[in-house]
Amino acid sequence: MAYGNDFYVKANIIGYTGDLNDNPTVYFQKGNRFGRITQDHPHANNIGRNRVREYNDYRISNVDGKAQEYYNGSVRHTSRNSFIAVTSDTAAVLALAISNFPNKKPKYD
Repeated sequence: MAYGNDFYVKANIIGYTGDLNDNPTVYFQKGNRFGRITQDHPHANNIGRNRVREYNDYRISNVDGKAQEYYNGSVRHTSRNSFIAVTSDTAAVLALAISNFPNKKPKYD
């Protein structure tokens, strides 16, 4: 069974970082729950589904050209790239990450 299969669904995609056509990191949010699927990373243990987290102060924004995720009172993750919001034109491509990466990141095991 895939990790977070009730959360990591197309309807919850909010955007991505990286190259749309070359394994972007896909970001998800529903209410106060959020997570991401990393498809490519220099460290293999950081590829896959991020732990689904829940904080009421979650937000993602671009700072100096890089996406920053803020929750639990501070910046918790800075991406290698800018955040780009999902559109009807990008949703299908981004959704491929859901089936291609069903497992939680190895660093969480």
